[in-house]
Amino acid sequence: MASRYHRPVARAASLAAALALTIPLAPLAASASKATTATTVHGTVVATNTQRYTLVLASGHALDTVRFASASAVARVALGTRVTVRVSRLADGTFKAAALRAQGHARTAMMHGTIVSATASQLLVSGGGSVVAVNRGGAAAATHPGRHAHSSGPASLVAGAEVSVDVSIQPTGLDATTVTQTGQSNLVDLEGTLQTMVAAANGAPGSLTIAVESGAVTTVQIPASITIPSTIAVNDTVELLTAYAGGTFTLVTITADNVAATQTMQGVSQSPTPAGYIEAEGTVVTASATSLTIQPGEGAAQMTFSVPSTVSDAAAVVGTRVHVLATDVAGVLTLASVQVHQSEGEGHGIGAMTTQTEGLVVGVPNASTGTNTLLVQPGDGVAPVSFVVPNTVDVSAISIGARVHVTGYFDSTNSNALTLKSLRVQQPDGEQGGQTNTVKTDGTFVGVTNGVLSILPSDQATQMQFNVPTGFVLASNISSGSKVTVVATLVTNVLTVSNITLND
Repeated sequence: MASRYHRPVARAASLAAALALTIPLAPLAASASKATTATTVHGTVVATNTQRYTLVLASGHALDTVRFASASAVARVALGTRVTVRVSRLADGTFKAAALRAQGHARTAMMHGTIVSATASQLLVSGGGSVVAVNRGGAAAATHPGRHAHSSGPASLVAGAEVSVDVSIQPTGLDATTVTQTGQSNLVDLEGTLQTMVAAANGAPGSLTIAVESGAVTTVQIPASITIPSTIAVNDTVELLTAYAGGTFTLVTITADNVAATQTMQGVSQSPTPAGYIEAEGTVVTASATSLTIQPGEGAAQMTFSVPSTVSDAAAVVGTRVHVLATDVAGVLTLASVQVHQSEGEGHGIGAMTTQTEGLVVGVPNASTGTNTLLVQPGDGVAPVSFVVPNTVDVSAISIGARVHVTGYFDSTNSNALTLKSLRVQQPDGEQGGQTNTVKTDGTFVGVTNGVLSILPSDQATQMQFNVPTGFVLASNISSGSKVTVVATLVTNVLTVSNITLND
């Protein structure tokens, strides 16, 4: 695949003209959220991407991605141009440009970022929402281990290495002159073109491949707890946050790039302070004393965080908008803090917020028991999401086992519950790696009546019921009120218990 970055062959303007160049910019598509405060960013242009409408700036302390309204606004800015851009910050850590002023041209720059891949001839460096290619061939290039590294040379740089790279800016790209490793991170941002998606099968996890800068292809595993939004398709430009360990990238969340370009309030980014943490802002989908799931904006995969005993998420009720700070602990996203946002005039307050869920229907309204709730299981090991079904939405044709895409909204007048807004049944070819025929959920054991086992899932108002197969024996230490984990499978569209364990 050819590089998606535009490499100018000749400088379009003299230095004198560049000093005076000011580019007014048409506004990008307006976000539904309130815009953030305007500010300015300064730096040297080290990459341009006319497909994403972005410039990447080396600002001396980080890489910054600035989004523009058109490809032409990007194409007329040469590599090495020193710029000042008036911007507003977006929720994914990138910036939306309002106006740009060129202030000269630089032949060198310093980049700080995280290694995506390293070979003897090229580095791919991630930072600020972009991936930048750097040539490292030539006698001038040298690698320094830095105070945190243990060896030098090309083999010492692996994915996740935090580096400072001095580059020489050429008309056709960047050449590394020195590379210094400053640390190691287990979180890596990726962006590029989604090439393939493979669903989980036969015990193997799902996966996707993404073509990043210079056509390099990276494979990312999809854990069972994550469902890829149905609005994301092969050949889309996407942003990913991944966890890297043992030579494997594992998906943390994925967002359509064109959607992220409009989100000022809800999204996911790496936190500059404290370093190594994730910042996420979104709407609470489920919450319990041990787990918190949020929807970080439209077009993004839901994120589930483990809640340690030292952190309380009691104020984060379903439907509220929260700001989350989390870190990766042994491969588990772990909550460090959560802050609930107050309503700021957005329609009917937080009642106007919506969330989208995709997964397996595990509970439907039941007139005989007086329940009017739809339960959707987004993925194996994730708490089911509960939606109150209003009279305006007909779900009579929906049965347990259906795979659905559901939109709900928070209604503060309805016991702080998510109310069903719309539902779409997915076809088999729309299944993604996070969806499964296996359901694993925690809850409180209610009992077994006439061959039907009932539990109350964590923080759900509606019981889940499972068929008990012939010969299944319930452990003697499980009784009404016990905290349990139930594993079930779909047998002819009936949830059937395969295992139940005590969590007390």
